[in-house]
Amino acid sequence: MKIRFAQLSIAAIVLSFANGAFAAWQEIGQNEQTVVLVDTATLKVEGDKAQMMSMLSFKKTGKDPKTGEFVNSIVGLNEYDCSTAMYRPLEVKMFPSRDGKDIKVAPTVAQKPYVFEAVKTPESTFEPIENGSWTAGVFNVACRSK
Repeated sequence: MKIRFAQLSIAAIVLSFANGAFAAWQEIGQNEQTVVLVDTATLKVEGDKAQMMSMLSFKKTGKDPKTGEFVNSIVGLNEYDCSTAMYRPLEVKMFPSRDGKDIKVAPTVAQKPYVFEAVKTPESTFEPIENGSWTAGVFNVACRSK
């Protein structure tokens, strides 16, 4: 009986972590090309500035212009100036999967080495947010508490 209880306890802990991992991304909108998702657990607000992770999941595979690698999603950390409706990218990474994760393949398959590296741009300048853009949707979520 004790062993059974221990197994159930471990299973419950594993499931709670798994549910948390899947629950982080929330869809906030989409169009014919892209689904826009945010991770509100990453929201940090300091004064008039807010930072949050967002993901663009493409409905049709694209290509990284620098490497030629196939891209199905982009995950980025952006900073928003809630007082001026401007934003700037702080970090971005492209992924071969649509869910912002690296693709896992069977060990017997020759895996193509994806070379996506996170690009950090902490010195980038703030840019205006266009109405109807994906950045406008993320801005509204990040700055709604202001």
